[in-house]
Amino acid sequence: MKKILYFNFLAIILTYVSLLYQKNILVARIVVDKLEKVEVIAGGFPLQFLIDGETSPVGSISINPLFIFIGMDQFVFLNFFIDYLFWISILFAFSMIVKKYRIV
Repeated sequence: MKKILYFNFLAIILTYVSLLYQKNILVARIVVDKLEKVEVIAGGFPLQFLIDGETSPVGSISINPLFIFIGMDQFVFLNFFIDYLFWISILFAFSMIVKKYRIV
């Protein structure tokens, strides 16, 4: 049980740290009475789960957890969950390799 909690905690931390990986993506936004694709910055790896919001300063995403929950930036829960599953599977695979070869 303790190992499962440890893996979950590490996966959430790694998912949060993945916000440091930022790139520009195209999103649909209303620009002067019509819907257009606009290039904005987004963070997360392998999928971007935090997208620069319309009310936040341009060209920045808020890594502060409080601002994420306030809603200045757009939080995509499905992408966050997929990133979390990615990191927990990486941790599990690493754990199995270490256990098999007794590396550490």
